[in-house]
Amino acid sequence: MIVPHFFLHQIPFAALPIGESQYLGDKFIIRYIPSCQIWEFCRNRPQLGDSLTYGTVEDATEDLAGAAFEGEQIARLYNIPDAYRLQGKGQATVKNYRELIEKVQVLHASHHAQSRIDRPLESVLKLADGNITLGELMTPGWRLPDLSDVFLSCCETGLGVTEITDDILTLATAFLCAGARSVVGTLWKVNDLAAALFSIFYYQERQSSKSRPFALQRAQQKLRSLKREYLTELSQQASSREIELIGTRKQYPKDSVEYGEWKREYRMYAKISKQIRNILNSTNELPFSHPRYWAAFTCQGLR
Repeated sequence: MIVPHFFLHQIPFAALPIGESQYLGDKFIIRYIPSCQIWEFCRNRPQLGDSLTYGTVEDATEDLAGAAFEGEQIARLYNIPDAYRLQGKGQATVKNYRELIEKVQVLHASHHAQSRIDRPLESVLKLADGNITLGELMTPGWRLPDLSDVFLSCCETGLGVTEITDDILTLATAFLCAGARSVVGTLWKVNDLAAALFSIFYYQERQSSKSRPFALQRAQQKLRSLKREYLTELSQQASSREIELIGTRKQYPKDSVEYGEWKREYRMYAKISKQIRNILNSTNELPFSHPRYWAAFTCQGLR
C-alpha cells in the first residue's frame, strides 16, 4: 500500500523497472491511498452486502468505439440490464448519470475526462450534454454512502498535483471522498482499445473473487502479454457481428428508436474492427507491452 508524497502521486509505481523485462508490479500487488485521511474515511465506511448492483456509462460522446465495446462486454459479464446502462449521446447525460450513481453500488464509466493541473477543481467528466466537475463531486450534494466501486476508464482521472497540502485533488480522489470504497483511475491519456481490453480483463478477474489490486495486477499482466493472435480472434468476432448487423439494417425505420440503437451498435463494431486491423497490420507480436498502455491504471482505496 503506497501513500505517495507530493509529486510521487504522478509515478506509475507498477511500471518501475527491477530487471530485464520485469517491473515492480510483477513482484508486488500495489494499491494507492491518496492520503491517510482518505484512507481513514474508506476504512470507517460500513460493509455493503454481497449482492451489488452494477451500472455503466458508455461512450457519452459517441467517438470512442473501445469505450462502447467494453461497456457491452462488461454488461454481458454481469447481466446488467439496459435500464442501468447509459449508452451514447441519447442517454449518458449529466442528469441520468446522477440518477444512476445513486442506484448502483458499482459504477463503470468509459467516456472522456480531462484533468486540470492548473485548476484541479475544474477537472471534468465529459458527458453528452455537459460536464461534471471535480469541484461538484467534492460538495455535500454528492454524498454516495452506498457506493462500493468506481472504475473510471477515462483519461487522466488519477492525475493531479499538490500545492498547499499533500492531499491530492483528482477525480478518483473525489469519488473516494464522496463515498466509494475503491476507485480505479488513470494517470494519463489512455489508448481507447487498450483501455477496453484492460477493463474486460479486470472484471473477469473480479468475477473470480480476486481482490481489487490483484485483479488490476493480473489485468496489467494480461494486457502486456497479449499476442496478436488474440486480436485476430477478436477481429473475426467483431467483423462477424458487423456483417450480421448490415443484414438487419432494413428492418428498422430510419426515424425509429430501434434504428438509432442499431446505428450505434453498427458504428461501434465497424470502428473497433478498424482499430484491431490497424494493430494487426503492424509487426509487433505484443502490441500492448509498453507501459504507456497498461501502467496508467491504479487501484485506490480498500482491498
